[in-house]
Amino acid sequence: MKPAGVKKVQSPKRLVSHSLLIILILSALLLVSASWVAAALVLEKHGHRKRAASWPSYGNGKAEKELAQGMFLVADQRLMDPNFRETVVLLIRYGPEGTMGLVINRPLQVKLSIVFPDVKELDKSRETLYLGGPVEPSGMLLLVRSAAPPEDSMPVFGDVYLSSSQKVLQRLIKTPDHNDRFRIFAGYVGWAPKQLEHERDREDWHVLEADAETIFDRKPSEIWPELIQRVSANWVRLTHPGIFFSDNLSSGSTGTQKVSR
Repeated sequence: MKPAGVKKVQSPKRLVSHSLLIILILSALLLVSASWVAAALVLEKHGHRKRAASWPSYGNGKAEKELAQGMFLVADQRLMDPNFRETVVLLIRYGPEGTMGLVINRPLQVKLSIVFPDVKELDKSRETLYLGGPVEPSGMLLLVRSAAPPEDSMPVFGDVYLSSSQKVLQRLIKTPDHNDRFRIFAGYVGWAPKQLEHERDREDWHVLEADAETIFDRKPSEIWPELIQRVSANWVRLTHPGIFFSDNLSSGSTGTQKVSR
């Protein structure tokens, strides 16, 4: 996951960058990155990496989905890179030329009303900017959930679309449809050809089918814990077919039951 070595995948025309936005994003990135790095160093100092190595290995190609556009990448518990620790990435492009994704669970403490001060409709909005990844954080990409494909957008999966059109953003903000949802991301994640496959085989990532509710309705702080628990449950079902998780799994319960045979 070295952004400098990524062969850039062609993406839609980018939203017009605002100088204020660039300053805010870079300032936020410096603060957030510093805290992540400090946390990683503290964990390493206290032997957290050694404990992490003892966690069970869930990586098994037979139990997980194939890499493809519209899939979630769920960071393994042992992945300690501060840029990706406990992240969930939505793959928005996947192909022989490389891969692009958006981290969906890292909101920044920057409200959209500050990013777009001229848009009065955002004055009472609590929506914030999300850190989509370390590549080109001064650029913006828009994820939209809509019953009909928005103009100047490309499908990602189901009713979720990717856009970088200012017209699309203005329509969503100024003439909102209660059925439409959107998230704005600064930056993205990029992989060179075969790089992501190598990281997946190394068990840095687990592949799950994406769903719109996780992106637009779940609290960001709940997304990774819920999905890594789902990975664990899938692994248990595969390796111990006589065990199944209770219906309360999605609400945080870790109870299991054994099936009599």
